[in-house]
Amino acid sequence: MYKTTLAATTGILTLALSLPGAPADAAVAAGPDRAVTRIVTLDGAPAAQRFASPDRKAARGAVDRSQEALLDAAKDAGITLSVHRRYRNVVNGLAVEVPALQAERLRTLPGVASVAEPQVYETPERPTPVPRDVVEKAVAQARATTKSSGTTGRENVTVTDLTGVPQAHREGHTGKGVTVGIIDSGVAYDHPALGGGDFPNAKVLGGYDFADEDADPYDDTDAPAAGHGTHVAGIVAGDDEHMRGVAPDATLRSYRVFGNKNPATDDIIVAALDRAAADGVDVVNMSLGAKGERSSSVLSLAVTNLADSGVPTVVANGNGYAGPFNAGAPAVADGAIAVGSTYNTHHPYLAFTLDDGSSAPVPYEASGRAAAPPPAGDHPITPTTGGCEPLPAGSLEGQIALFEPSGDLYCRTMDRARNAEAAGAVGGIYYDPSWPAEFPGPTCCERTGIPLVGIRGSDAARILAAPAGTRLTWGAYDGTPMTPGTAGLMDHGSSWGPGNELEFKPDLAAPGGHILSTLPRGLDRYGVMSGTSMAAPHVAGVVALLLEERPGLGSEEVRAALQNTAAPLAMTDTPDRGRQPVAQQGAGIVDAVAALAAVSGDRPTATPSRFALGDLEGRQRLRTATVHNPTDRPVTYRVGASAAVSAAPPYTSDWQPTDAAGSVDVHGQDRITVPAHGERRVTVAVRQPAGVAQGTLFGGWVEFTRTGARTPEIRVPYLGVAGDLDAVSAINPSFTKVNTTLDNPALRPGYFDFGRNVPTTVDLTDTATGNDKAWVMLSHGFPMHERMRLQVLNARGKVVATPYDERWVARNSGAGTGQAFFDWDATLADGSPAPAGRYRLRFVFDKALGDARHAPGTETWTSPEVTLVR
Repeated sequence: MYKTTLAATTGILTLALSLPGAPADAAVAAGPDRAVTRIVTLDGAPAAQRFASPDRKAARGAVDRSQEALLDAAKDAGITLSVHRRYRNVVNGLAVEVPALQAERLRTLPGVASVAEPQVYETPERPTPVPRDVVEKAVAQARATTKSSGTTGRENVTVTDLTGVPQAHREGHTGKGVTVGIIDSGVAYDHPALGGGDFPNAKVLGGYDFADEDADPYDDTDAPAAGHGTHVAGIVAGDDEHMRGVAPDATLRSYRVFGNKNPATDDIIVAALDRAAADGVDVVNMSLGAKGERSSSVLSLAVTNLADSGVPTVVANGNGYAGPFNAGAPAVADGAIAVGSTYNTHHPYLAFTLDDGSSAPVPYEASGRAAAPPPAGDHPITPTTGGCEPLPAGSLEGQIALFEPSGDLYCRTMDRARNAEAAGAVGGIYYDPSWPAEFPGPTCCERTGIPLVGIRGSDAARILAAPAGTRLTWGAYDGTPMTPGTAGLMDHGSSWGPGNELEFKPDLAAPGGHILSTLPRGLDRYGVMSGTSMAAPHVAGVVALLLEERPGLGSEEVRAALQNTAAPLAMTDTPDRGRQPVAQQGAGIVDAVAALAAVSGDRPTATPSRFALGDLEGRQRLRTATVHNPTDRPVTYRVGASAAVSAAPPYTSDWQPTDAAGSVDVHGQDRITVPAHGERRVTVAVRQPAGVAQGTLFGGWVEFTRTGARTPEIRVPYLGVAGDLDAVSAINPSFTKVNTTLDNPALRPGYFDFGRNVPTTVDLTDTATGNDKAWVMLSHGFPMHERMRLQVLNARGKVVATPYDERWVARNSGAGTGQAFFDWDATLADGSPAPAGRYRLRFVFDKALGDARHAPGTETWTSPEVTLVR
């Protein structure tokens, strides 16, 4: 019997946070004596970082003793261990290598709290490089458009003015004296904006390369994730003549976990967190993660322990057009400040100019399957027609080919680009005339050696209307404004919360779309990238500003200041409809100036700073907030609430917006007075919206507005599920909605031969191999199953085999059509051949957080008959 073979989901994942790969020791099946890696955590002595600073030395000693006791116990039990890493600060644990057959025995040793397989975290995509002269043009354009605000231009290019950071800079807040730990692909510390010298330097104080196991955490340009960490570092604290980060006077420590030698796994990332704690960083940024993990995972526990020790830990919430319940880990950790991404106000495009009498640049998107566009040079543009027939040799010598759509499905843009290259072209341009304001889709397949760029249909029309021989000049910049329905609003690709076990995630949002920042020298020094990987360092930089203003702030104090003062965002694409669901934006977009006022004592705050309500099952939830007034005067508030648009199932990109809102009542009174340097408790009752589908996500904000003011001064966001979460189907309905000729699940005889759910035959009497197994295709959409099994039933309904049995399985439905294939190879539970006869396959889904008092927490699906012939 075999475990499931997973097909790739169709959800688009644009950055580092994406689906986890196979476990680090997935090749164990190759040999039972193979050494596997396990992370073992102990409960005998807690992580040293949880103790106050004066007690940490003694706590580390206790950790060391408990770990030695474990090793002695393993030796006595005959378990062969090789210690690869020790963790003393953020968890009490070890990464060990152990023979595969002995791995499960680790759980039986005294003092062991957990044993986990390290998960692999996918490497981030590379940013798009931008030549320096183009950055200079971007700065000049930004400066020209922000004269009245008094900003320098270089601030707005990188950090934008959506969050008040340029104003914070003008008021003297720059992050001085604060050190930020960057856990990523390394930092190019020789960049002028990041110290500009050797390692360590005045900006990058230290760090370590955990991926390649050396002392130099440089962001190598030949590594798979090259540029990502440097781009993140620039957003946090970069500062040179071309750009300025959020906290330009903060210092950095670089912990490299994405490298050349080893994949980024839990054991490596926990080691980076442990080192950051030992190094005494003030805040940590993690623009990484994996989907489907729990808030109780080892990495999430490490993040929470670090945050509880007083080190705010900012984590990207994830990317993917996959609807609710798609937050990554460790963003789901209780202690993590999880950040979603908003669009920028402008899209900083590379562009070219035309000598057609207009100075307007033509923005483009470069194909990742072609050579990079050059920073300079000019060439004539020649429209080409026809299909994919070879062009005469030399017919496009020194020219840029403009490809009109051929109308032939079998003649692809990349095929035409290679033909143009063979005819002497030095570049290619493609477009879709049916998309006048949009860029064409990505190119496929293989590669071409000339630059190939996509442009909007309206710009193609401009070129076609120009005189023959019009020349193109590379090296321009176009800060194209975003549309009113997207500018500054939530990015469609920013992953939704809540966590799979109803944790309030994300916590808030920040600009992450189309952000220009620093890159290593080998990648042209500057580049553009999008996603929550860029939003998280924006918040980490704001946290540095807060810690500069008030050193020693605890993580929850930082979170309260950020969430109390965040600004709720309107619906993306339809802003007039209402506010974007809390499940995607959290508290709203960060407001640096207001958060600084909160930590400086100039304005009151409320704790807790968010309410995770769970599933209400028709009942109301009572929650209490405490308003703290640090000012010298009493303050009177009107207490009310406002709602966001709700999101009904399915939990995919096919989610359904609904305007129904839950009601919030203040117990006792709707007006409170908080004395100077005092506090006041307020109890609120939240009821779910009426008449909505079971499992609808709803949310909003409890608001405290000063008497006479129009805008709330304090907001506490809330997020809950209407009805019973268990009532949401385990089977993803979006799959069949998109694929109307298919069934879900579907029993079929072959790996890719799936469609309708019909009886099948497993025939072991012929020479064909495609019918030697029974296959089931499944797209499941419930957030997380505590346990998921595929059972084999004989003709009497008795379970005779269980080909698949896993715990804590997250949905694979992705954007709506993700699926996995599961097989039965005609063997019984003991591995012996199953006798000829009739069988059925049955999925059993035990839903996480199941509540037997209401909808059943277990759901089953049974297949048509499988006839086994021997």
